[in-house]
Amino acid sequence: MLRRVLSTIIVSLIGSLCVPLHANEALDKEIRNYNVSIQDAIAKRDHKRLGQVLAARTILFYNNALTDSITYHAPKDLEMLRDVKEWDRYYETWTYLINTLIYYSKSKNIALREVQNMYADAKERNNEKGLGIAYYMMGNVYLNMNNLDESASSYRKGLDILLKQSPLPAVVQEIYSYLGDVLNEQQRYDELNRLTAGWKEFLDHFLAENINFDKAQTEILWFLYDIACVQAATGLEDFPKAQKMLDEAYNYVHSEDDYLASAWYTAAAELRLRQHRYMEAMYLNTRRMGLVTPDEDKAVWLSVAKQRGEILTGLHRYEESSQLYRDMYFLKDSLNSADTKSQLTEMNTLFHVDDLKMQQERELFELNMQQERTRFRLLMTIVGVIVLALVIFIVFRVRAARRLKKAHDELQHTHDKLLKAYDQLEETTAAKERIESDLRIARNIQMGMVPSSFPERPDLDLYASMTPAKEVGGDLYGYYLTGDKLYIALGDVSGKGVPASLFMAQATRLFRTLAAQKMMPAEIATRINDALSGEDNETGMFVTMFLGLIDLQTGALHFCNAGHNPPVLMRDGKTGFIEMVPNAPIGIFPELEFEGEEIADISNSVLFVYTDGLNEAENRQQEQFTDERLLEIMETTPFVSCRQTIEMLKEEVERHRDGAEPNDDLTMLCVKVIREDQTNN
Repeated sequence: MLRRVLSTIIVSLIGSLCVPLHANEALDKEIRNYNVSIQDAIAKRDHKRLGQVLAARTILFYNNALTDSITYHAPKDLEMLRDVKEWDRYYETWTYLINTLIYYSKSKNIALREVQNMYADAKERNNEKGLGIAYYMMGNVYLNMNNLDESASSYRKGLDILLKQSPLPAVVQEIYSYLGDVLNEQQRYDELNRLTAGWKEFLDHFLAENINFDKAQTEILWFLYDIACVQAATGLEDFPKAQKMLDEAYNYVHSEDDYLASAWYTAAAELRLRQHRYMEAMYLNTRRMGLVTPDEDKAVWLSVAKQRGEILTGLHRYEESSQLYRDMYFLKDSLNSADTKSQLTEMNTLFHVDDLKMQQERELFELNMQQERTRFRLLMTIVGVIVLALVIFIVFRVRAARRLKKAHDELQHTHDKLLKAYDQLEETTAAKERIESDLRIARNIQMGMVPSSFPERPDLDLYASMTPAKEVGGDLYGYYLTGDKLYIALGDVSGKGVPASLFMAQATRLFRTLAAQKMMPAEIATRINDALSGEDNETGMFVTMFLGLIDLQTGALHFCNAGHNPPVLMRDGKTGFIEMVPNAPIGIFPELEFEGEEIADISNSVLFVYTDGLNEAENRQQEQFTDERLLEIMETTPFVSCRQTIEMLKEEVERHRDGAEPNDDLTMLCVKVIREDQTNN
């Protein structure tokens, strides 16, 4: 929920670490001075000063949101910095270019391509700091694509590399902040709590190494750390600790209108919401909402409004909550958030059920009153006939006949309306049955596209399973066995329903065709990407895939991972995720060359590949199954067979859901190469 607020703080902090913002009237003069200094450094061959001035000019552009200046000058500056081998300034300038593409020009696809270029460049030069920064930038791109799993994975890899540098780079603080916010949004509070411990250790060491660090910037660093502690403690329901850290964070808020105050109000309102202190939460949320409007920053307003909707629900103010979620839904439009739609549906249901009940009661009351009035008029008519005798009998009969005709006409009209409604109901029911029949046929066709039988041979144990969350899904798996060569594939298409199933069918057909041509996994991924990306992919769909080729004689595994979850490898009594090259998903970038990898021997080891319908399966409290639980179950459960492993994990997921509807397709593939001359288990 705090992602956009903290992102704004971090983006501001990046620039403030080096150069203050300038007034508009002095900006042109400042740029001219930098240009003169650059020419002077080039003339004097002062490489170090040239790197400093180029980086400072880039920061000046960035602080003043001069997007065109950065995108024009940065590529040329990178060439000069590369020529003079000023690597720290080189990767720093590259970072500002990528962040500009993310935050200002909103060119996420171009930003992702730049990150991949940075990663390849740092890897070629064996520059560890450059690799760490590349992973950090990859995390930023994935974060703004709302791919939280890939974002968290990239941030962790960046931290692992940069924390080994000496002196400690200041950029590590930014990674801690972004990763903490991602873990909070994923509700992975135990991991966030462990992260804050390492975060504090880093701050102590970093500030000890930089004793002259600016006081205002130091306060921002500690504020971000305190807010992360508040989020972790709130999620773990350690409310005393959350309140303590919230009080410490408030010491750094010097203005009620700045970004720090915005982040503080959001965290404080979330704490009160978790404590069910809804009136206090409403007050804090109102203060926060007063600092932003939908016209100023739609995404920030939506996050604050979502929190307000939860508070209104807690206060049983369903009508206001329903209207707020409806406003959010129409405002998000292009984002089409599933969680907002589900909450809107829930609020509408709560609100309209009461309306419908009241309407039914009113209609029943009016019908009873009408019947009572009819009986009363009939009784009075009979009494009138008896009292007034035969003189007025004829008049009574005329009036009675008129009333009877009117009632008959009304009854006939009502009867016609009921017949029409019944005909419409029959048509609707028939149409629904046709749709359900078509979906059942589509499901049967889709399930027929993935293998249902597996090889029976002494040197191979192979099994896979796919369970769509809806009638049809977007997951896929497949294998192709030729001699002693086994190809395997498992993927997850973006989106759900019929469009995803059609995209899945294309990817499945292409995998089988290319595997039959005995290509390597990386080449197969490249060919599938060429076929599925480009102008023909008007919907912008993509698929994450894991492709593997196993030699059953030697146990060698060649594989290519295209943006998919890392597989699990059970080997020599140890269980863990495979470290992999961060290839992009298939279908995003035309003409992209995918990179393959190899493990020399996985004989008698268990390779387990899956989609995020496993580790992100949610129960009724929206708590996820998690990667940690997956590893724990596989480590503590003795391996019997690949089929037993998959069936056991299915049961564990169902037990975790506890009756909740599946939130995603669940697909798993397990393989073990059996070699008698090996001793691995």
